[in-house]
Amino acid sequence: MTRKSLPKYVYNDRGYLRFIRRSRGISVMMHEEAGTPEFWDHYNRLLKGKPAPAPVKRNFEALILSYYESDAYKKLKPRTRSDYRRYISHIREIWADKDPARIETHHIYELHRANADHWRQANYLVQVMVVLMNHARLIGFIKKEHGNPAKGIPLFKQQSDGWEPWPVDVRAEFEALASKRARLVYELCVGTGQRIGDVVKMKWEHFSDEGFDFTQGKTDKPLWIPLTDRLKAHLDGLARTDGTVVADVKGRPVSYRIVAEEMRTIKKKMKHEKASYYKTHGLRKNATIELYLAGCDDEMVKAVTGHSGVEMLKKYGGPIRQRELAKRAQEARNQMERSKTET
Repeated sequence: MTRKSLPKYVYNDRGYLRFIRRSRGISVMMHEEAGTPEFWDHYNRLLKGKPAPAPVKRNFEALILSYYESDAYKKLKPRTRSDYRRYISHIREIWADKDPARIETHHIYELHRANADHWRQANYLVQVMVVLMNHARLIGFIKKEHGNPAKGIPLFKQQSDGWEPWPVDVRAEFEALASKRARLVYELCVGTGQRIGDVVKMKWEHFSDEGFDFTQGKTDKPLWIPLTDRLKAHLDGLARTDGTVVADVKGRPVSYRIVAEEMRTIKKKMKHEKASYYKTHGLRKNATIELYLAGCDDEMVKAVTGHSGVEMLKKYGGPIRQRELAKRAQEARNQMERSKTET
């Protein structure tokens, strides 16, 4: 609000608002944003000479507790909520008593740099700070015009293209040694091209002879995908239940942690010296690469893997994606030239 639009007795005071009623000896700083319901509630109390409600202490402790009660936090996926809590706990530990309004971009930049040895975690810290500082603006802890100090922090770039696809020799040895459940996880990861977190949650009811349908946990994207002949043959050899495809001996769901440990145990038994280097998520890259080698374009690959953009396809398809698309592009040119000479 401009001075002309501010209500009676309210004045600008060094970037904040102050209620001054000299006849009654009242001079009170108003931290609420002008025009908000909280502002008018406080203003009407001051007009009537009533004390304002005890102000919430403006620190990260209060901010974090408020965020945990917000709809934005409650709507997050359980895995995302768990991740956020992990990083918020770190922020709480170092800044619990600090006023969010006093946190500037250079403070967050220094926090990011202090965790440079773990670039992924450092980047996630910044991501969580963006969320927290945005919530701080929503509840009036910082002024909207001051912007979000966590935005614009240059993030660390990934040192490589991420999880590597499994080489042929690693895959062959794993297939030979894998337990029944580990082999099932392996076949589902390669055959569906989905994240391991989604694979362990797939239920038999998602599968039919034609394909499988489910909703990706990370993206909330519904997909229907035909089965490959190889995956269908593998699933046909298993007994179907009413529960998850990946289960324990009693047919109960198993967690990602249990599956990951089982996969690691098998790789420790393998003779390949780098077997432990290859992670289960790398099989999603194998699936992506196989699609490109089969002649699929970006849209066809996305239809199977559920990737949302080309940048992720570049990451997962790597140089093979570029090579296969270039081969098809050049062949199209050759076809064009041949058609010219034939006419």
